[in-house]
Amino acid sequence: MNHKILVGLIASLATTGALAQSNVTVYGLFDTTVRYTTKQQVDPNCTGNCAVGNQTAMTEGAFQGPRLGFKGEEDLGGGTAAVFKLESGFQSNNGAFDQQGQLFGRQEFVGLKDKSWGEIDAGRQYGATFDLLGNYDPLGVGNFNENGWEWYIYGGRFDNTLKYTNTWGPVTAELQYSVGGQTGSTSIGATKAGALSYTNGPFSIGGVVQQSSDSLSRKATISGLGTSFIAGPATLYLNYLDAKRDAGFQKGESGTGQPLANTSLMGNTNAMLRRTDGVWTAGVLFQATPALACTVGYMTDSVKNESDSGDGGKISVFYAVADYHLSKRTDVYVDVDRTTLRGGEIGIGGDTNTVMDFVGVPLGGNTSRTGLAAGIRFKF
Repeated sequence: MNHKILVGLIASLATTGALAQSNVTVYGLFDTTVRYTTKQQVDPNCTGNCAVGNQTAMTEGAFQGPRLGFKGEEDLGGGTAAVFKLESGFQSNNGAFDQQGQLFGRQEFVGLKDKSWGEIDAGRQYGATFDLLGNYDPLGVGNFNENGWEWYIYGGRFDNTLKYTNTWGPVTAELQYSVGGQTGSTSIGATKAGALSYTNGPFSIGGVVQQSSDSLSRKATISGLGTSFIAGPATLYLNYLDAKRDAGFQKGESGTGQPLANTSLMGNTNAMLRRTDGVWTAGVLFQATPALACTVGYMTDSVKNESDSGDGGKISVFYAVADYHLSKRTDVYVDVDRTTLRGGEIGIGGDTNTVMDFVGVPLGGNTSRTGLAAGIRFKF
């Protein structure tokens, strides 16, 4: 049913008259790789000590999730405009819907923007933490689970969201309120966040705080800081993310109306202690030539209270990407990454309180994984 709706919408919008009358832009992106990884768990549903093996697969790309979108704007006069965006995500290797199968699971919102008063939007949107920290990430948050798992620490996208943004000279502010939608409580299932950044020439710095409440009012509290600096052909990035999850914190099941459903928030299920993740991300993007960009990055998460015994763990990832632009719309790239686990993060199959198990690429009790990929990205 979903694909029939989408095809019909494309057909109705992709006419000259409709585009001219409604001021609608159709856009999209493909990012696809062939990726080789070591120590991939053979049975993803295995629990306990699990067999692993090397894998070659076609996957979504290293940089961005594939998408097809529609956006529009209507000038209402006096510096005010009505805006909307509909963005559908799909898996580039097989065409299936991504984001829990939601038709417009990447973004869907409508809003008003004004030159003086800023912009307010309502619908499914990126959270303030992603919006801010993505600006201080060498990849803008990667798209492989191995180079973008911090997405699962703070969520990413939220249904039922009101978001306000405005810029005053070098300062930009963003406020997010994601409505919980639960009868009898305005706090259960809700997410609140605020971000503030300052940019002056080559230097930028920003901070964000976020808090989400699950079905039993258990909290996930996020705070983050980031900075970047442009020095000639190089851009330096650094950010830190602190996440605290109350014992037992969990999001609702995807595809339902349960609290925090359809977010990527990692839980702290079946736990009696409050879990803390301290994530550092650092890297540099070097524009070697107008066509060639090289990115090197490092991510590490130090975890406290990984289990009820109070043990800790650590996950570290090093990656390097060489990206060559064949044109303004098309680029090809190669990637190498190395993931290393320590302590409680090693885990075993089915341990959803470890990062790699939660994101669906468990190492089956092993301590390291190497990934190699070659990809192509096309934008229209």
